Amino acid sequence: MKLEVRPELASVVRLPASALADALGGPTLFDLRKDGEPPLFVSVLVHGNEVSGWDAVRALHRELAAVSALVFVGNVAAAKAGVRALPGRVDFNRVWEGGDCPEAALAAEVVEIAATAKPRLAIDIHNNTGRNPPYAVVARADRSTLTLARAFSNLTLFATQPGGFQTRRFAEFCPAVTVEVGTPQDPASTARATAFLARLLAEGVQRADLTTLALFETTARVTVSADTELVPETQGYNFRTAPAGTVLAHAGTLSAWSADGREIGAEYFRRRNGATVLNDAAAIAMYTPDLDAARLDCLCYLLEPRSVHV
Repeated sequence: MKLEVRPELASVVRLPASALADALGGPTLFDLRKDGEPPLFVSVLVHGNEVSGWDAVRALHRELAAVSALVFVGNVAAAKAGVRALPGRVDFNRVWEGGDCPEAALAAEVVEIAATAKPRLAIDIHNNTGRNPPYAVVARADRSTLTLARAFSNLTLFATQPGGFQTRRFAEFCPAVTVEVGTPQDPASTARATAFLARLLAEGVQRADLTTLALFETTARVTVSADTELVPETQGYNFRTAPAGTVLAHAGTLSAWSADGREIGAEYFRRRNGATVLNDAAAIAMYTPDLDAARLDCLCYLLEPRSVHV
């Protein structure tokens, strides 16, 4: 796997995400930097079936070319197949802190270029598989990062896991956020991504009232067994408090993992007539009704509110 570096976007912006693999050959970094100007770093298609970010870049390619920017277009092979990641390959958003695979080596090359360029900020644009309100994900809770997150949404998730996601690596050298813009099938998701990126390009990051920011911290990551039967209605509780007794799965086995790798499911749920239900009221996020997505990544996250101290 080789990183392609190109100096312009215009030649490919007419192409949908599914056509980029043939046009680009692989993950590509578009180097649109201007001398003496710290770039804006934008990444899209880190998951191949999350296309709203690429469509936003297509809509704003002239504006991106007019400023100093680095635009990373990630898993184009998965985008061609319309999947998050190709079967047998690693998740491209789990390799940014190292690993023994071609994806991790390529990610390290992108990080080296980006860190040397000293970006003014980094945004990674994603879609969800379940219904969620728009929200940001951060790995640092300083004022500059939270102000960037608040520019997108009043909901922000301070993610303590999983390891290796891009924003956590980029947070080591610049304000960095993931923005979760909605499901890829919803046209509003692309509109949301485009509006946010356009605002950053036109205005930069303006001061924000962080007292209006609802900040949550992940306390557990819930994973599934192969025979799990999901509950689509439960996604209605995303970024809300689900009451005690809420059914997380009709059948199968769920596990909950702390950031330090401990299995802590007994703290959060129990079996009832073959189903898995919450012991107590709990805030959840990113519950997906897509079993394939849950198997590849996770079913949902369990959250706690976190105070904003900046």
